[in-house]
Amino acid sequence: MQTNTEEKAITAVDAEYYFDLNIKLMSLIGLKCSMTETVTKFIYKIPTFLTNVLGIIYLIFQISYVREAVRSHDTSLAAQILSQTVCNIQCNSKGFLFVISIAKVQAILHEIRILWETYPPDDEIQKSILLVADKTVTFCKYYVTANLSCVLAYALQMGLNFFMQYQAREATNHTYDFSHIILLVKYPFVVTEIPTFITLFLSEEFLLIMGATLWAIIDTLFAQVTTHICLQFKILKRDIQEKFNTEGSNDKEILLKLLRRHRNLLRICMMIEDIFSPIIFFTVILSSVNMCVNVIGARETIASKAYFETCIYASIFLMTIFQIFFFCIFAEKLSDETTSIADTVYDLNWTTKDYKLRLYLRFIIVRAQKPFYCTAYGFFPIGHQRLTAIIRASYSYYMMLQTTDGK
Repeated sequence: MQTNTEEKAITAVDAEYYFDLNIKLMSLIGLKCSMTETVTKFIYKIPTFLTNVLGIIYLIFQISYVREAVRSHDTSLAAQILSQTVCNIQCNSKGFLFVISIAKVQAILHEIRILWETYPPDDEIQKSILLVADKTVTFCKYYVTANLSCVLAYALQMGLNFFMQYQAREATNHTYDFSHIILLVKYPFVVTEIPTFITLFLSEEFLLIMGATLWAIIDTLFAQVTTHICLQFKILKRDIQEKFNTEGSNDKEILLKLLRRHRNLLRICMMIEDIFSPIIFFTVILSSVNMCVNVIGARETIASKAYFETCIYASIFLMTIFQIFFFCIFAEKLSDETTSIADTVYDLNWTTKDYKLRLYLRFIIVRAQKPFYCTAYGFFPIGHQRLTAIIRASYSYYMMLQTTDGK
């Protein structure tokens, strides 16, 4: 029985099991990543860079189309195009920043694997610790499913439209309307042939799938790494309480080991900040605009009774909010765990220890009282207050566009 329990515990805290979703998603778009070895070949970055190039080309087409809509005073069309344009910029900026930091991402994954192998939770807290990790994985799976479903909805709409045209081909003398494929873009040429249409359809769908997958990878990876570091902080607090309050002659050695663990966790926190800080910055800046234009897009499609498109805009709006929730909620959890170490150390039986140990403990308390924050490129910390500010900014943009449209 004891052997089976030990084997179960080892399997349960296997970091590769928890990060399997992220690693598989990365391999799906060509990014090879491993928790046991370092993969740095440039060839694995090529699909993402190709997506960036394709995204920039479509961005030029979208901006040109927006200018035409603005010149013709068609605010609703401009807002709908802007919705897709902002998503394009978000996906491309996030994807580019992520792929150039892939070596740092692998370093964090290696660190997390080593932490779980070196400091597994004891029997008393193992169930609660692993329950949190399982909930995060489940949450991430739902998030990925929602992202990819939104992309498939785009393709489904165009597929149904083309199928209906094909069914009515006899009545239309075998002519098709190729003016709109998937994205709201205006090509510098007229699409008249089916092979050209299929090529453009596949390129747009490729861009959407790659963008949505990168979006999901980055958001879920942030949730995963912050959750696992939070859990390691919980394990550290448990070890501090158990080991330090136990009578023994090697208190100094125990404290120094715990101090090194604390420093190591803070170092990994800074690695997380280094990778995700620029991504969070662009996400925060663009999300306010994205939510605003998606509300306008939903409003206009409801007015024109295009309810399928309304669902798409509503889905993008919800995914944008969930994206901000991902960063804000998990970033705040990490900040809370870094400061909770100070309370744990303060509650120790430190009054009976000698002067040197009390001095070391004071160092830990002072360091832990300074919380770690995930920031947007160092400009401001991420949290619930920032989420409120983003929603307010989005509402302000919406009211401004409403006023402009009214005039």
